[in-house]
Amino acid sequence: MARYFDPKVYRIILVDQRGCGDSMPFADLTDNTTYDSVRDFELLREKLGISKWQVFGGSWGSTLSLAYAMEHPQRVTELVLRGIFLVREKELQWLYQGPGANMIFPEDWQNYEAAIPEDERGDYIAAYGRRLRGELGEDEMKKAAVAWSVWEGRTSKLRQDPWEKVKSRFGDDHFALAFARIENHYFTNKGFFPRDGFLLEKENIDKIRHIPTVIVQGRYDVVCPATSAVELKRMLPDAKLVMTLTGHSATEPEIIQELVRATDGFRPQH
Repeated sequence: MARYFDPKVYRIILVDQRGCGDSMPFADLTDNTTYDSVRDFELLREKLGISKWQVFGGSWGSTLSLAYAMEHPQRVTELVLRGIFLVREKELQWLYQGPGANMIFPEDWQNYEAAIPEDERGDYIAAYGRRLRGELGEDEMKKAAVAWSVWEGRTSKLRQDPWEKVKSRFGDDHFALAFARIENHYFTNKGFFPRDGFLLEKENIDKIRHIPTVIVQGRYDVVCPATSAVELKRMLPDAKLVMTLTGHSATEPEIIQELVRATDGFRPQH
């Protein structure tokens, strides 16, 4: 993530949220909610002696960035967001339940579908959740984690990476377990928001309306379709929305270019 910032002018703080990356305990769901993460970020800011900071996040990170900014708007200098995800029912249905992304990537959906018995396919998020929480044993948990993660990896770029490349990263047991368990945990609980569409409610948007915001969105993003970015922009008319001819991944060249352009544009002026 540091690649998007000029290290000569930015102090770059990278955070692994609870259960992810180097955070411990690994892949743990205990006390792991959106607002636990928001509190963690605020404690970290205080610990590091930072008065205000730019908040940067993509996909689920855009969700956390918006939630943090709405809780602590006085601490945010700018928002740089990519691949907007608002944890609404229609977004979850699109990618994980169908019909939606499965009509664009039907071959890969077959693998996602195959991990779940036919009589449980009425609700994939719930069926995967039972497995990812370990309710059906460790073997089923690992199998479900890999299937869930590889499905998302295969849908994340406009030009798909070769199967083996996606499988080597997203199908790695260690990576997949945290990725899938924590995503499914948040989606099962609707992001721990009180209502569908909570982040777009005017009362919440009004808290961040003053914050300079850039939104970088892939026009052909199948993971987080562009409708959410457009709806956020409609609520934040002063935000800058940049549409790229890409999919979802932060590693696609045009997305990298526009994210760097955004952070360069917010560089402190001396």
